[in-house]
Amino acid sequence: MNKFLFCLFLTSLMIACSDDEPEWNAEEVCPEAGINIYGMPNRGTFTDERDGQVYRYTTIGNQVWMAENLRYDAPYSMCCNDIEYLKKYCELIEHSCETTECCKKSMCNNFGRYYSLMQNGDRFGNINLSIIDTICPKGWHVPTREEWNELKASMVVQGESDFDAAIRMKSKDSNLFAISKEYLNEYDRMYVGSDACALMLEPSGYMESDGHFFKTGAHFVLLNNSNAYGVETVHIASSIDFFSHGFRDAVRCVMD
Repeated sequence: MNKFLFCLFLTSLMIACSDDEPEWNAEEVCPEAGINIYGMPNRGTFTDERDGQVYRYTTIGNQVWMAENLRYDAPYSMCCNDIEYLKKYCELIEHSCETTECCKKSMCNNFGRYYSLMQNGDRFGNINLSIIDTICPKGWHVPTREEWNELKASMVVQGESDFDAAIRMKSKDSNLFAISKEYLNEYDRMYVGSDACALMLEPSGYMESDGHFFKTGAHFVLLNNSNAYGVETVHIASSIDFFSHGFRDAVRCVMD
């Protein structure tokens, strides 16, 4: 085989191998149109009968997720009370507010409330089972670590990383990420995503009991047992990590 034919053979082989590599396809994983396994449209809205609030939802694989953070006023939950953060929020994101209360209401509507699943709202101790059973709307529940891992697995194909999954989970509304750009630590930053499945994760961060705001990744509390470090949470920014802490986190509910 001469040099030209050998090179042509190698090129053809490389093309054939690259064609065999799987590609992630939103139309297969989370099609916008169609009916899911619950007999609902793949994407739409539902109303929380407890307070009348309307939430978007999206179907990803065999799961149906809320596409907004929970805003239900459950015991020990709170909106952001960090005056300095709210000031920055209105400077960078919400430009129509003239009062701190207006900024707080806007942030609570965009990023949701922050929840403690601990008894008496404590940082450490025992899980409050009654809150766990009632915090999400009827027919929905606080996700487990396994359910988050199932979601993550749906967002990648073989050979891809948590980074690829995180990008597809995150909102593409750059306005919501304006504050996140202020953080120098890469772990605390959260960049705009492609929002491939309309899940719309936002840099909601987490909060101390006095309302002080921390970081800007997407943090969600999990339906897992507490330990000496608090409750288990999932942190999504440039990666997807699980850890425990004693702060208040946002909640994304998944359908039963």
